[in-house]
Amino acid sequence: MSRTPIARFESVLEAGFRRAGVTRVCRAERAVRATEFGAIGLTGALLNAVAFLALVGRLSTAQAAFVAFFGAAVWTFGLNSRYTFETTDQLRRRFARYLGVCSLGYVVYTAVLTMSLQWLTLPYWLASLSAVTGGGLLNYVGSELFALA
Repeated sequence: MSRTPIARFESVLEAGFRRAGVTRVCRAERAVRATEFGAIGLTGALLNAVAFLALVGRLSTAQAAFVAFFGAAVWTFGLNSRYTFETTDQLRRRFARYLGVCSLGYVVYTAVLTMSLQWLTLPYWLASLSAVTGGGLLNYVGSELFALA
């Protein structure tokens, strides 16, 4: 029986989480899903940061942030739908829910970005990464419990 590279990687991760005792805190499958979501989220964070830095100065900060965040949300939905969560025939419904969760994440993202730039006067790259982290945490919880469950 031939297994995909992703399935083999998931098996290795599960075994590693079991050996490390992660199963005392959560199921190994859930830890694998969180790891996959996080890895995909990192690609989305990178896309978001690159797009934001490329657009800031050409667009307003809010416009650049929105375009960067929305692009990353579409990117991560596609990857998470394919690799992290069970595939269903409810693609439109899941996408609408995912964008709803991401919209709440965007509120957090925008608040953190605004505070980081205006109140803390952080450099753009650090403010962007801080904002992506805040929004990303909300996105994971919302995706696991609602949007992609």
